[in-house]
Amino acid sequence: MIENIVYAFIVVFSLTLAIIALMAFRRTENIKILLVAVAFILFLVKGFLLSAQLFSDFLTQEQLWIFSGLLDIGILATIFIATLRR
Repeated sequence: MIENIVYAFIVVFSLTLAIIALMAFRRTENIKILLVAVAFILFLVKGFLLSAQLFSDFLTQEQLWIFSGLLDIGILATIFIATLRR
């Protein structure tokens, strides 16, 4: 039960942060902000994936861990690139 609330919060919070970052990018046109927005969108996708898995078992446990791990790698890579760009 508590995991439903946590995953719903992840989805709503990451959507909110992605919208704010995209609005900031539109105003500043700074690529770093766009990369941060991409990271938030990846968080959003991960939240949808985990939430959907709670309500229907469309993935096996191994597939869920693989997709979740790949999304984590994508999130970390975009944040890393955003911090290293000039």
